[in-house]
Amino acid sequence: MFKFTKDIWKFLLAACFSVLFLISLLSPDFFAKMVLKAGVKDLATPANNSLDKFLDDSILDPILDNPQILTSLGLHQLDFFTNHNEKLNDYSVEKSEADHEKFLTYYEKLNNFDEKKLPASAQLNLEVAKFSANIEKRGFEDFRYYMGPFIQFYGTHLSFVNFLTDTHKLENKKDAEDYIKRLSMVPKAINELMVFEKRRADAGIYSPKFVYEKTLLQLNSLIQTPTMTHPLYLSFSEAIEEMGLSNKKKESLLSNLIKEINNFKSSYAILKILIEKNSNNAREFDGVWSLPNGDNYYKHRLQIFTTTDLSADEIHNLGLKMVEEIQSEIKSILLAEGYDINRPLADLFVELNNDPRFLFEDSDDGREAILEEYRRINDETYAMLPDYFNELPQAKVIVKRVPIFSEKSAAGGYYQGSSLDGSRPAAWYANLYDIKATQTFKMPALSFHEAVPGHHLQIALNQENTNQTLWNKFGYRTSAFTEGWALYAERLAVEAGLVKDPYEMIGSLQSELFRAARLVVDTGLHSKKWTREEAILYMMDNAGEVRSESESEIERYIVWPAQATSYMIGRIKIMELRERAKSELGDRFNIKDFHSVVLMNGILPLTVLEALVDKYIEDNRS
Repeated sequence: MFKFTKDIWKFLLAACFSVLFLISLLSPDFFAKMVLKAGVKDLATPANNSLDKFLDDSILDPILDNPQILTSLGLHQLDFFTNHNEKLNDYSVEKSEADHEKFLTYYEKLNNFDEKKLPASAQLNLEVAKFSANIEKRGFEDFRYYMGPFIQFYGTHLSFVNFLTDTHKLENKKDAEDYIKRLSMVPKAINELMVFEKRRADAGIYSPKFVYEKTLLQLNSLIQTPTMTHPLYLSFSEAIEEMGLSNKKKESLLSNLIKEINNFKSSYAILKILIEKNSNNAREFDGVWSLPNGDNYYKHRLQIFTTTDLSADEIHNLGLKMVEEIQSEIKSILLAEGYDINRPLADLFVELNNDPRFLFEDSDDGREAILEEYRRINDETYAMLPDYFNELPQAKVIVKRVPIFSEKSAAGGYYQGSSLDGSRPAAWYANLYDIKATQTFKMPALSFHEAVPGHHLQIALNQENTNQTLWNKFGYRTSAFTEGWALYAERLAVEAGLVKDPYEMIGSLQSELFRAARLVVDTGLHSKKWTREEAILYMMDNAGEVRSESESEIERYIVWPAQATSYMIGRIKIMELRERAKSELGDRFNIKDFHSVVLMNGILPLTVLEALVDKYIEDNRS
């Protein structure tokens, strides 16, 4: 009897698995969502109220619908159901319109929640979600075509290459085959984005002339680079050497890769024709004030990136005041070091920037020495973290060079987070295009900003924090918080004694001056009708930037309006909240606890962060 029952159980179990397998083939999205839900239980705390459950569900479908995000997050276990590692996103205008219809359903449901019936934490989430949703709704409905996909700074024509060479996992034969399949989809994605670019033109919206010129240089590089030295070939060919594949298989893969690189180049050649055509209608002025309804567009952008209602005039005047104050601090140090501060500050900055004491050799060895120095600074900074933070991330951050094909128009440095499974480490990228733009005394501040205690500490802690809901972790982003924290982190490192000599202090102050000057030039360009050249010279004269650096930065602000204001506005608010807590709590103030409040509640608009710090103060008064 026991044996009979056991056999029946085995039969039923096998039958169940067969049915489940069949269902997984017929409805892979259903099973992928189940697996994703199960997987995120280890990443986040389960939602325990109606709003948080709604918000958590609202981000699962978009994640599953986005093959590139799935890969970026390292959710490789879902590939069995989704095959996402062989796909790119759908960039068609039809897809974006369908997504907006789904968003409107979400928007209506979100606004039907009764705030009074929610717990306090959910009330804060509702406030953040509504803030974000209102911005998204207006952006799509009023300003959909204002941002172009083929800009010289982080344009999609560059991001496809960066994604394949830096983000796509290449560890085995399937990864290699998926890489080639993904590369084969780039022409389709480019065609879809070209439709969007044409719609921009139909709406009378064009970029300034220099944007087209810089984009064309990038396209020429990616088209004309010989296949065997192309970044798409080099990253792939190096990776497959470590896979233990047969020579025959490697030859087959490389043959298919070469074919797809040629198709890639052909699609970029077609894109080049469109960019050349649109460049003939380039808009005359650089600022968005010259676009239809441009003033309201810029106001919308300021709200996105500062999460405040500060006007362009208020931000501009704040920037002018801060520039003057920081310049005064720098002059006092220069005077103590024997410099004649009666000379124009711009001349003193040029002298410092070109002083051989602070420069590296213009060679491959010199560039490697820069990376090694950044690694040393990063290692040293890690040692101070336990004195200032209750929580530290498990993930580490590595230093890499900005890819050569994009470095001419890239920022001086930027950060990329790790995959969720840790298979791809976090990295911060240093731009080594103009080696004279890297002075030793400026390096600590940039490392503090991009790595620890800046971007990496904040982003990795958020990623690893299991005490938040899934939506808290991934549902909202704002530069006011993330860039504000990174700039605050630079000052924290100074307070921790990591800036060791007067010149490094000048470097730190220059970094702050740089962000204060951004308030001036961004509002100058987009509200006060400054030209590109006026803004470049202002940064050179007032922030000590070399020409190549200043030009790249100003061109970034032109195509990414208002983002540059987020750094200092966010930093000011975090410093203000810290000083308020210190003043009101006195001996009860604990810097570690304050940082936990700021960092362990997700990415927040500044108004919501302020409410949390006020609650922290109230809870610790007695």
